[in-house]
Amino acid sequence: MIINILLIFIVMKGTLNPQLKVGDKIICYHMEGELGVPPGTSGRVTSITKDPFEFDSDEQIISVDWENGSKLGMISSTDAWKKISE
Repeated sequence: MIINILLIFIVMKGTLNPQLKVGDKIICYHMEGELGVPPGTSGRVTSITKDPFEFDSDEQIISVDWENGSKLGMISSTDAWKKISE
């Protein structure tokens, strides 16, 4: 897989971990403990749910269809992404 460095620099000036809605296109900057979605991979948000294991926080699980075929979700408290303007 080729990491799109140009795309990373284009969205660098945006807010890190902005609020998302289903259908938003994002780019992964960091996914804690996972290698299946390397930095620079883009994808489309498919759902956003509250983390059922975090009772006292607003932590969310953001499900994404990644361009590399992965379905790994982002965790709002540990992972990093930016929204891509279309």
